[in-house]
Amino acid sequence: MGLFGFIRNLPSKIYVSTIMMKLNFINKISKQPVLSANGPTLSTTTYGVRFKTVHLSLEAMARGSLKPSRMILFVDDQSLYDNPTKGIQRLCKRGLELHLVENFGPHTKYYPFLEMVDDFNRPHATGDDDHIYPKWWLKKLFAAISENPALIHTYRAHRIQLNPEGTGTIPYVEWGPGIVDEPSNLNFYTSSSGEIYSPEFLRIAKIKGRAFLECCPKNDDLWLTTLAIESKTLISVVEGINRSFTFIPAAQQLTLEETNVFGGYNDVQIKATFNDPILERLRDLEREKGLR
Repeated sequence: MGLFGFIRNLPSKIYVSTIMMKLNFINKISKQPVLSANGPTLSTTTYGVRFKTVHLSLEAMARGSLKPSRMILFVDDQSLYDNPTKGIQRLCKRGLELHLVENFGPHTKYYPFLEMVDDFNRPHATGDDDHIYPKWWLKKLFAAISENPALIHTYRAHRIQLNPEGTGTIPYVEWGPGIVDEPSNLNFYTSSSGEIYSPEFLRIAKIKGRAFLECCPKNDDLWLTTLAIESKTLISVVEGINRSFTFIPAAQQLTLEETNVFGGYNDVQIKATFNDPILERLRDLEREKGLR
């Protein structure tokens, strides 16, 4: 990085360190519930070294004026489940649910919730374990779906782009920013920034079950975007702004981004998941948008 790079990034490092210290302090002293009766349900998952800091993400998710009605952390490692950190223990006393579940890779963030609930009566949000979301994160997601309940609402999306022949997509790394001026099934949401689903869409995903294991086991965004295309559930970017949020610095480890994006595995899974009817729908949408 060099001295110049270090100095340039210093304000960001100070900000992240400060907010992490603040969230740690809140976690240690707060007795306030992380739940409220009128909020959406919320789930995430964690693994490996992120287990040590996931309580900071959870504190951030629940620090706004709107709190979730259920907050669930799924783990697929018995040793982690049996040895929760002090931060997680304190959150459990304030309403967090810690569940040991089967390993579904990135789908573990949401899929066990579909199997553990018989039916759905409120929206469901998900977030990532390595982000610090702003106080308004959950409130704006919930406001968006309350206003337009037929849509999936996300904070960040790419635009799906087909090749000139329309027989498949161009490489994922070449896709541009999502369509922000209107909801669209050309949007491929990226769940690291967070999203919220309607009860009806949750029912659709529950009926589909574990079919994602056959085509995109390492890409939950791809699977749920595909279900949205099939069901014509449009994807909307909250307030028409593509947003990314603060990361929690973590120990170096192999990430999904390294294997899926830069390793090209996204393209393999997209090819296996986008069948002929999906591609036909996408071609029609590109024509309607003047992109083909």
